[in-house]
Amino acid sequence: MNTLLVLSISLLCGLLTAKLLNRFKLPSVTGYLIAGLFLGPSIFNIIPAEICTDIEYISEFALGIIAFNIGGSFELSYVKKLGKSIIILTLIQALGTAIIVFLVINFITHDLVFSLLIGAISSATAPAATLLVIKEFKAKGPLTDTLLAVVALDDMVCLFIFSISTAIAKVITANTFNIKEAFFTPLLEICSSIILGIFIGFLILSIIKHTKHANDSLVIVLGTILLGCGVAKHLHLSPLLTCMCSGVFIANLYSEKKKLYRQVEFVTPPIYILFFTFAGIGLDISVLSKLGILGLAYILSRTLGKIIGSYIGSLISKSPKVVKKYIGFGLLPQAGVAIGLAMIVMLEFPEFGKELSNIVMGAVLIYEIIGPILTRIILYKAKEIDPNKKSINKTKTISMNH
Repeated sequence: MNTLLVLSISLLCGLLTAKLLNRFKLPSVTGYLIAGLFLGPSIFNIIPAEICTDIEYISEFALGIIAFNIGGSFELSYVKKLGKSIIILTLIQALGTAIIVFLVINFITHDLVFSLLIGAISSATAPAATLLVIKEFKAKGPLTDTLLAVVALDDMVCLFIFSISTAIAKVITANTFNIKEAFFTPLLEICSSIILGIFIGFLILSIIKHTKHANDSLVIVLGTILLGCGVAKHLHLSPLLTCMCSGVFIANLYSEKKKLYRQVEFVTPPIYILFFTFAGIGLDISVLSKLGILGLAYILSRTLGKIIGSYIGSLISKSPKVVKKYIGFGLLPQAGVAIGLAMIVMLEFPEFGKELSNIVMGAVLIYEIIGPILTRIILYKAKEIDPNKKSINKTKTISMNH
C-alpha cells in the first residue's frame, strides 16, 4: 500500500469514527484510536503497522506542535496570578503520581528503566476532558478554579519529568551507570534542549516581526517547529522540551501571540488525526490482553497517585477543604500527551516500547470514558455545578487534542 493511500484512509476513517463516537458523548481522540485499531493488525489489518513506522516523521511533527502549544499556555503573568499554592499543588501531585506508579510497576517487573518511563508518563493529565465538563455544567467555585489552573500546568511539569527520566534511562541502558553519568548527562541534555528551544523561539520572533501576512507567519512557525525537532533529534536532545521552550519564549515575548497560536491550531487538526490514528494502528490487543495484571496495576497506581498526590499537595498549599477532598478525581483523564510520550518510548527504547505503549493507550481508552463522568460527580458533590444541569447527555463534543 502506497503512502498517499495510507494517509487518506487514516485521515478519513479517523475523522468519521470520531464523529460517530461524538454522538455517544465520547471524545474525538478515542475515535481516532479506535479507527486505528480497526485499520491495524489487531483487527482488519488494512494498514500494516510497519508502514506507520516508515512515516513516523508525521508523529514527531505532531508531538512538536503539541509541545509548542503547551509552552504557549505558560505565560509568566498567568503563573503569577495562580500563586505559589497552585504551583506547589501541581508539582506534588505530578511527582507523587510518577513515584507511586514507578514503585508499583518496578515491584512487579523489576525493570528499572521501564518503570521509570511509565511512571513519568503517568503524571500527564488531559485538560480537554475537564474543561468540557466545567463549561457544559457552568461550574463555579474554588474546586473549579483550582482544577482549571492545575490542568493548565500539569502537562508542562510532565514533560520535564519525562525529559529527566528519559535521560536517566538512556544512561542506564547504555551500561555506563555511575553517579556522574546519572546526573551530569541528563542535566546536560535538558539544559541543551532548553537553550535550543530558546534559540528557536528567538529565531521565530526575529523573522515573524518582519512579516506582513498571516500565512507567512504560519509557515515560519511550522517550519521552525520542524527545525527544532530535527536539530534536537540530530543532537540527541529532547524535541518535546525544545519545542515547549520555544512556545514559552513566544508566549512571553510576542505581543500578538494569541493570534499566532490560533493560526497554528487552525491547520493542525489533520496532523493530530493522523498522529492518533497511527497510534491506534500500533496498538496490539493481543499483547494488551497478556499484560492484564500490569495494565491494571498501572491504572490503579496512577489513580491512587493522583488522589494521594493531590491531597498532600492540597494540605501543603493550604487549599480549601473541598479541593483537598475532590481534586484528585478530576485529574484522571489522560490522552494526547501520554500517547505522544509512549510513542517516543517506542522509538527510543524499542526493546519494550510496544509493551509500554499498549498499557498506556489501553489506559487512555478507559480514562477518557470514566474521567469526564468522575469530574461531573465531584463538581456536583462540591456544589459548584449549575443545579439546572442534571445530565451529561447534552454535553457538546470538542476535539480532545491533549
